[in-house]
Amino acid sequence: MNQIETTATEYVPFIESVSNEDAETLKARMQEYGYLFFRQLIPAEVVLEVRRDVLNLIKAAGWLDPAHDMMEAVVLPGTETKSEGQREYMDVYRQVLRLPSFHNFPTHPALMAIATRLLEGEVLVHPRRIGRITFPGSVKYTTPAHQDFFYIRGSVETYSCWTPLGDCPMELGGLAVWPGSHRQGFIEHSVQHPGAVGGKGVPVDESQAIWHSGNFGCGDALFFRSYTIHKALPNLTPDRLRLSTDNRYQLNEDSIDPAALRPHFDDSNT
Repeated sequence: MNQIETTATEYVPFIESVSNEDAETLKARMQEYGYLFFRQLIPAEVVLEVRRDVLNLIKAAGWLDPAHDMMEAVVLPGTETKSEGQREYMDVYRQVLRLPSFHNFPTHPALMAIATRLLEGEVLVHPRRIGRITFPGSVKYTTPAHQDFFYIRGSVETYSCWTPLGDCPMELGGLAVWPGSHRQGFIEHSVQHPGAVGGKGVPVDESQAIWHSGNFGCGDALFFRSYTIHKALPNLTPDRLRLSTDNRYQLNEDSIDPAALRPHFDDSNT
């Protein structure tokens, strides 16, 4: 267990939840599996509006192939892979964070309704909105297995929601979760990995891990607990960007780390 695997040979399909289920049903399933997966939770037109706004910025940066429709997110041949921390990437990403559609996305009523049922109180959406622009072929930068609490801190009762900005088949690099892993409590992030923000993840014995994953459609959403072990799948497409966003929800009255109140990659906390 001295390295992190970014792929697994088999994935079990997500256990699906329904948006109109009552709070007790959703909370019980979240307690059992550590996640809730919803099909078409957010209207497709809402997701596609954010996707279009983000891709307009990426197009202006010269990363897209003009021979294809912009919404297909096909990378211009010969474009070097960009990743978090690199100046060229960050110049575009900070513009993404200022988009009204991107900033407002996690407060959509469909997402807030699920968060409210899980938390049963006044919900605070973390101001630190997070997005990802994942280039094809950047396997070594794929986010490894980790728990969000390592980065969130504050309240353990914080829920993350991961949403692709458009259809995301497994080959494009969705998300996988280890069901029930939240019951292990906090795990020391002792493994160095270039794909992890901060360079660390949790040690995982892939012979013991069980991963749930699958194809995401436009409008699908995955909620999970702060202790739930999860990882990204690599973008194995030859030429397409994967666009996604993840956001956090907690009770307004609970403790919060000051960094979560600032923009992602804020100059005072990069």
